[in-house]
Amino acid sequence: MKTKTRKRNNTVIEGSGNVFADMGVAEPEQALAKAKLAAKIAAAIDEEKLTQTEAAERLGTDQAKVSAIVRGRLDQFSTERLLQYAQMIGYDVEIRVSRRHQRTGHLRIST
Repeated sequence: MKTKTRKRNNTVIEGSGNVFADMGVAEPEQALAKAKLAAKIAAAIDEEKLTQTEAAERLGTDQAKVSAIVRGRLDQFSTERLLQYAQMIGYDVEIRVSRRHQRTGHLRIST
C-alpha cells in the first residue's frame, strides 16, 4: 500500500492574546474576563466534586445556570454576577484600579 504525502501551505498568524478580540467579538475584554471567571468557578466545582445541583445551592441559583457557566454559555451573566459566584464558591476576589494615560483602560482578570 502506497501512502501519498502532500505539502500543505499552512499560514500561522500570531494571536493578540485574546481569542475574543481575534474573532471580532464585541467587547472582547469583557468576554475574556467572563470566560476566565467561569473557568475558575467550573474548576472549583470539579475540585470539590460538587454536582451542579449542589453548586447551585451554594451559589443561590438553579442547576440550569450552573450548567450554563460550566459550558461557557455566559451571555446571561454579568461580570459582576460571576465575580459574586467566584467568591461564593470559595475564591478571594481582588479588584485593582489603576490610571492609564491612554483614552480608555483595559479590563483584565488575573487567575
